[in-house]
Amino acid sequence: MTRFSFTALRNRNYRNFFVGTAISNIGTWVHRIGQDWLVLELTNSGKALGIVVSAQFLPGFFFSLFGGTLADKLDRRRALVAINLFGCAIALTLGILVINDMANVITVTVAAFLLGTCTAIDGPIRQSYYVILVGENILPNALALNSLNINIGRLIGPVLSGMLIERFDTGPSFIINSFSYLVVAATVFMIRPSEYQLPPTVNNLEKTPKIRDGIVHVYSSKELFLSIICVSFLAMWGQDMQITSAMMAKETFERGAASFGLLGTAVALGAIAGALVISRKTSLPTVRDVGIKSLLMAGAWFLASLAPNFTLFAGALFICGYCAMGVNISGNGTLRTYTSPQFYGRAWGIYIFMWQSLIALGAPVLGWINETYSPRIAVAFGATMALLMSLFILRKYSALHNDLVLKDSH
Repeated sequence: MTRFSFTALRNRNYRNFFVGTAISNIGTWVHRIGQDWLVLELTNSGKALGIVVSAQFLPGFFFSLFGGTLADKLDRRRALVAINLFGCAIALTLGILVINDMANVITVTVAAFLLGTCTAIDGPIRQSYYVILVGENILPNALALNSLNINIGRLIGPVLSGMLIERFDTGPSFIINSFSYLVVAATVFMIRPSEYQLPPTVNNLEKTPKIRDGIVHVYSSKELFLSIICVSFLAMWGQDMQITSAMMAKETFERGAASFGLLGTAVALGAIAGALVISRKTSLPTVRDVGIKSLLMAGAWFLASLAPNFTLFAGALFICGYCAMGVNISGNGTLRTYTSPQFYGRAWGIYIFMWQSLIALGAPVLGWINETYSPRIAVAFGATMALLMSLFILRKYSALHNDLVLKDSH
């Protein structure tokens, strides 16, 4: 009988971190659903929604490389506490403004940008923290459980937010998210440095970590570079269905906020199933794994674009969530497969830089396609882009592999 692995949860520090981030992930998705629905209520515009989503991910272009450098330089525990307290203040301020009818599209856009800044700096620090908490041997399991954690939040958050919006409007969604940031800060503060599985400072070769050296390291590892490009490119064209689901719910199927929340839950259920399956694997992935899973993602996207009704669209989103989890966990794992330890934080910074920058570029385009043509066309466009990228990655991997075989034979 197939069994799923929860090995990493035996580690006390990781277990604390897991619980705190689980609550935070619920708050994040409550906030995101509230944000998207608020923008549609204020503007009824796919273009406006695309701009706000772009503002949410644009900080990755400016700050994620900086966050990667901080991850290789600062005390990660203290940095994570500070970042989450800042995020709490932003979400709380937005919630108060919305409840008092003082919010507008500009307000929401600024809040999205500021929270995106927190995410851009937090991401490399948090991701490079896992290996310190659990060590090398169970890192693949910890990464899979982290993805499971994220999607537990996506499972609960959209439904909770949809019900809150239907009953109380969008304001409480942002207040709940502010309290979730406090929970993370508290659980990180409870982590015991004496129980770290690896030394907290992996940067033994440089006194001052430099962004430039991290970029050179990532680019020199062709497999790592290809993996980062692939995952980021799929995210660019709507892998998490944030824009397209909102427009499909509101415009194509003429449903309300609760139905929009259910679509997010469908994606989350698929992603949780994918994370549980991948959690059984003990080996680190290769870029070939990323390419194959991207090919499956393209097929799932095409299914979603053809769904004739709300129920079948939700079912297609379940498959999309399952396939997207395979892409993301494989992409995350390749950083450990191909990255030298002293560059781990900066590699994550570059990864998040590419991922968030491309989402910021793609979101307005997706919004325009949604509004000018239809949400279905936007989903089909994403599927086409994913298909082309997966074929490109598999071809490049084959070429690299053949080159290595030839070199070894000589």
